[in-house]
Amino acid sequence: MPAQVSATGGSPVVAALALLGLATAAGLSVLIAYEALKGYRGTRDRAMLFLAVGIVLLTGGPIALRILLPTFTETPESVRLLSTTVSELLGLGCILYAIYGQP
Repeated sequence: MPAQVSATGGSPVVAALALLGLATAAGLSVLIAYEALKGYRGTRDRAMLFLAVGIVLLTGGPIALRILLPTFTETPESVRLLSTTVSELLGLGCILYAIYGQP
């Protein structure tokens, strides 16, 4: 018997495509951060480290929070929105520091 799948508020196909898109974006952000970390290890340029952390916080962090918080906790929508926004802002701050700061 095939597994029964349902999606709240829409088609299961659209929900699956949305999750696939989020997983792809998270995977690409981890790949880019990994390359930046390799650059940091090779040159010890701290800007590369801040760039890697910023990319993960800007893309991977919010994606993980958007999936994990409602799946495993009963956090209100306002807390989820605030946590993803804080992660994005911290990521942008790290990237700006990597570009303009003197790390």
